[in-house]
Amino acid sequence: MHRLKQSSVQFAWLTAILLVSLSAPTEAQDRELWINPNLSSYSELPIAVKIGLRIDQIIHVDQKSENFGAVGDLRMEWRDPNLAFDPLQNELQFRRYEGGVFAQKADEENIFFPSFTIDNQQGRRFKDEAGVVVLPDGKAVYAERFSVTLQAPDFDFARYPFDNQRFYVSIDTQWPETIMRFLADPEFSGLGDRLGEEEWVFRDEHVKLTTHRNLLGSVASRITFVFSAHRHIWYYVLRIFVPLVLIVLVSWVAFFLKDFSKRVDISAGNLLVYVAFNFTISNDLPRLGYMTFMDSILAAAFIITCLAVILNVFLRRLEVAGQEHIARRIDAYTLWVYPSVFTLSVYLAFHHFFPSW
Repeated sequence: MHRLKQSSVQFAWLTAILLVSLSAPTEAQDRELWINPNLSSYSELPIAVKIGLRIDQIIHVDQKSENFGAVGDLRMEWRDPNLAFDPLQNELQFRRYEGGVFAQKADEENIFFPSFTIDNQQGRRFKDEAGVVVLPDGKAVYAERFSVTLQAPDFDFARYPFDNQRFYVSIDTQWPETIMRFLADPEFSGLGDRLGEEEWVFRDEHVKLTTHRNLLGSVASRITFVFSAHRHIWYYVLRIFVPLVLIVLVSWVAFFLKDFSKRVDISAGNLLVYVAFNFTISNDLPRLGYMTFMDSILAAAFIITCLAVILNVFLRRLEVAGQEHIARRIDAYTLWVYPSVFTLSVYLAFHHFFPSW
């Protein structure tokens, strides 16, 4: 009974403390209200923020995780009468602030700062350098050099290695569209000349201005920088397709021999060559949960190579059993059936993965 009474008293105290903490504004809540800009000092709303993004490097493209790493420069430009100043004698015609210093200045003076987030960012965004330059007329330019890993959920490698992929960077603001909106800066935006990614050829960049729902459910501005890429195909032609065709061709040439025992040796050795070839290129193939065009071609070549071994062993068995005339009759069809089956397999793969071709 005593323990029950003591527990009831402790519960009452905890309830009272919780109610007080919920009713009283915390320091974080006070600060959140305090840093909101005084919108009465802005004659024109929404505030137009001109934004541009230049991708200088593509660090990696992770096919299985569907993301890519990038290094780029972000630039935002807006005009704020609260930032205007008269330069003093011997003073530069601009004022420069580090990114954190300017954010603190915006907090202290209760002025606007175009806060933003990258919608498809994964993990942290590492800023190499960030700063704000303010001109006497109140024009402000924010510049940031960053490196980040970005999600790319639109990746589809079904047509690998003839696939074309879409990369994008979406930048959101949490300010409602009635307070702030993005404008594209096409002169600054684009792709660098040396992206450092040897597998892909990047092209066709463009910008889309849309909206999204912010955390409070209000309509807010969003800008998306989109670019696409395709692979350097000659690597796959010389590294995979040409050796694969030669392996299949060797299996077919063996059918020109009249000695069935030698055919068995050649086809079995050719099958071992294919297995070794498949292990060699396995690290270059994306490990995905669905079949790609390359997977279908490799699977077809493997099945046909195995069938060649089985057929030659079967013909040899017929020969040993004294039924060579039946073996020769069957063998008469192999010279055109074998390449026809492989050609049909390639055609069906193309028709399935590239129906518009």
